[in-house]
Amino acid sequence: MKHKTKGFGFRRLFIRTGLICCLVFGPVMRFPGSLALAQHGHGGGQNPVHDIGEVVVTAGKIDVFIEQNPAQVVFMDAAEIEARNILEVAEALAVMPGVDVKQSGSGLGTRVSVRGGGGSGSVLVLIDGRPASAMQYGGVDLSSIPIDMIKKITVFKPPVPVWLGPGSAAGAIYIETREKKRRVTHEKSGKVRVSGGSYGLASGSATAKFDAEKNQVMVSGGYSHRDGKRTNSQKDQGHLSLGYDRKDNGRELSVNARAFVSDHGVAGPLYNLTPNARQRYEKASAEAKYKGFTRDMDYTLKTWGDYTDLDETADNGSDSRLKTLSGGAGTDLFFVNDAGDMELRVGTMAEYIQVDHSLTGDHDRSLLSANAQTHIRTQPFVYTLGARAEHANDFQFSPGAHAGVSYALSTDTVLKTSAGYSENIPSFGQLYQPSHGSVDQVRGNPDLDEEKIVSLTAGGEHRLGGKHTLGLTAFHTRTRDLIKYRRDVNGVNEPFNVDSAYKQGIEAVLEYVVSPDTGIDLSYVFQDTENKDTGKQLSYSPAHAIKLVVKTVLPTRTRLEWITRAQSEQYSDDKNTEAEKLDQYITCDVKLNHPVTWFNRDVLLSADIHNLFDESYASHFGYPDDGFRLELGLSMSF
Repeated sequence: MKHKTKGFGFRRLFIRTGLICCLVFGPVMRFPGSLALAQHGHGGGQNPVHDIGEVVVTAGKIDVFIEQNPAQVVFMDAAEIEARNILEVAEALAVMPGVDVKQSGSGLGTRVSVRGGGGSGSVLVLIDGRPASAMQYGGVDLSSIPIDMIKKITVFKPPVPVWLGPGSAAGAIYIETREKKRRVTHEKSGKVRVSGGSYGLASGSATAKFDAEKNQVMVSGGYSHRDGKRTNSQKDQGHLSLGYDRKDNGRELSVNARAFVSDHGVAGPLYNLTPNARQRYEKASAEAKYKGFTRDMDYTLKTWGDYTDLDETADNGSDSRLKTLSGGAGTDLFFVNDAGDMELRVGTMAEYIQVDHSLTGDHDRSLLSANAQTHIRTQPFVYTLGARAEHANDFQFSPGAHAGVSYALSTDTVLKTSAGYSENIPSFGQLYQPSHGSVDQVRGNPDLDEEKIVSLTAGGEHRLGGKHTLGLTAFHTRTRDLIKYRRDVNGVNEPFNVDSAYKQGIEAVLEYVVSPDTGIDLSYVFQDTENKDTGKQLSYSPAHAIKLVVKTVLPTRTRLEWITRAQSEQYSDDKNTEAEKLDQYITCDVKLNHPVTWFNRDVLLSADIHNLFDESYASHFGYPDDGFRLELGLSMSF
């Protein structure tokens, strides 16, 4: 296979980023009266980088609004991310209860599932209220989001409120960028991270923040290299992010721009006859958001744009290219009555996506969406009711609805139940060509129908002794025209519609405080799934999934985290064949963080051990895990 190594080419990508910034930010600068998604969660203030005194013992420090709202929600704020020295968005999601994270079998993207997955569609990821880019094979683009620029990560478990937007039937992740903590006087601060480890891992990143009264500027950049265990799994990645924020008299303008480049091998599945390919992925994105208020309401305008360029050289030497250009805008209104016991959200969104693929041609999609959702508090009850209407030029009209009620049985016990209906239209990858050139692995299906999903949940949360928390939720999802993949005799995957399918089960979460320095988070998901067409289990849907996180601070001030994950056997195909059964597995990871002071600077030394006991398993058929991996690093604040 002929392959010419290419430079990272940030200059070319920055020019594209600049063009997108002009398109995205121009209308906001000219149109300051705008609408925003009202933020209810209260992320904690940002702690000093290396303050690892008392352990944060809850996977999501849920505020009063989230506790009383019928939606099932967990979140992690910047303070907890800093305290636990979490380095990536995917790592933060991976330790939240009921959330499972897997890197895609090859190439880029992260697969996120909530409550065992398998029910319908992909989990929706939103960055400051706008949809993030989807990656190959249904994964999500998380690598381009620097962890230092994140204020809070919130996971909404299905059924989710309609204001989160289309494509959220399987759950939604809402990422808010930057902790907006200002100084009255001019001040600058920052952080530098470096690390190295197994399989040639080497990475470095730096973040700087400049505060000047009403204005804040943040710059973040980094580079990483890693060679995987398998041949042709090398990956080089680089990113640069710029952020500007201005807050004046309660009104706020936020502007972000990001550039991301990856040059990597695609090892492909073991069963494939031509498994190797090389890919270069470039992405430029920008978004702006203006938040304001009047006497009667809060409002926001948000606008965004993305450009991606994926160039692939397949194993046989053939070359293919995928280019996408997308842009969108959204508005949100938030009304509260004088008594504060009734809220109304009204939102709109318009998005245009254009795709140019060398194998399958040009395609485009125009999407319009409008929603309204109300919350009514009549203690001890909280009610919510919402509806959404969507229109896509290639799939016409799609409705959505959500209703729920919570009941505060006591100051320590809240009962919740909710129901939702939504329709997921197929992605361009599912309709046409998700693997962008490796046509011997996956192909699209232009005859797919949209999924129709009904979701139901009922459960509650109870505080034990005022500091421990126990949650128990029963869930049921029934889907018509569920989109799944099947493999032909040549090993090629193709999406198809399952006429009818369901998943149902129970999720239990325990957050136990042993002492001020020690906490235990335990979550367990049991689910039963069935493809009604075949009577078999849904693919990639383990019946049992357990996650145990133990956090403690040792007398030496070293913070220790032990993370154990276990999943029962599952199948990667719709026929549940023995040949494609993935065995059950248990993995253990360890995180160690120790603070020191060097040259009057706060420094954190870290050691991350993945798959401590070198467990041999596969989370995707044909893609074995790399096994034991060690990463050593340090971060310094200034």
